[in-house]
Amino acid sequence: MPFNDTKFYGFTNDEIFGSIMQNKRFCKAIIQAALPDINVVSVESIDAQKELGTKSDKHSKSVRLDIAVKDQSGNLYDCEMQVNNNHDIGPRMRYYQSSMDRDTLDRGEPYTSLSRTYLIFLCAFDPFGKGKLRYSFHLYDDEDKSIQLKNNAENIIINSKGSGNENIDLLNLKKLMNDDKIESKGIFKEIQTKIQEYNDDPKRRNLMRTAELRMKEETAVAEKRGREAGDKNTVRSLTLTIKEMCPEINELDLFKQIKKTVGSDFSLNDAEIKTIIHQNLK
Repeated sequence: MPFNDTKFYGFTNDEIFGSIMQNKRFCKAIIQAALPDINVVSVESIDAQKELGTKSDKHSKSVRLDIAVKDQSGNLYDCEMQVNNNHDIGPRMRYYQSSMDRDTLDRGEPYTSLSRTYLIFLCAFDPFGKGKLRYSFHLYDDEDKSIQLKNNAENIIINSKGSGNENIDLLNLKKLMNDDKIESKGIFKEIQTKIQEYNDDPKRRNLMRTAELRMKEETAVAEKRGREAGDKNTVRSLTLTIKEMCPEINELDLFKQIKKTVGSDFSLNDAEIKTIIHQNLK
């Protein structure tokens, strides 16, 4: 039975984003808005939820790209929607980039065969707090910015909360991400109309609601893992500090001291705390 609600599901919803980006015209328009300084040629292929990193090494962390795109010139684009700020944009982009490179370069091929890649993160937050609508990253010499390490890779972050850019398409992309009404006619207006059609379809609404619930669950898991990682570091730090102050203290008394310090809402149980203490006293 369809879920009956009145909520509007916008472009940042996983199901909406995936559906819109699998339309070649829409996909090209959004990529072009994020890359105003280049000419994006016709889109050749689009892969939604493409998994990388499993064919070469089963022990490596795999990456699932939201939207992997290849144009007719062989350039590769990865478009990622980031709704929650997990404070890991830099490391995440680094790993996604390396996974894309490993997936496209076969053994024996020269590094010059690497495709030109564009990693585009559409963020519903400002990861740097500088207020810019568009952040663009390349590799330069630290002392002389005229010297660029040309690795054919470009990392772009679109901050839907930013400003200071007059590019019409980029401003329309911002409106799309913020669910703001697009007045001007054109492809972004078409995209917004299509999103409304998806919202009016009961079957699609169920899919969108499921996608939103899944995102909330994933966010809760990520927050729990982040808190646990922080609490583990706290135990390690306290163990070394207390041991330095009281070299003769035994593990049980050290455990008691740490329990008094961290409080009752600590995310680690007693066994986990004791294990960390023991490992750091070896």
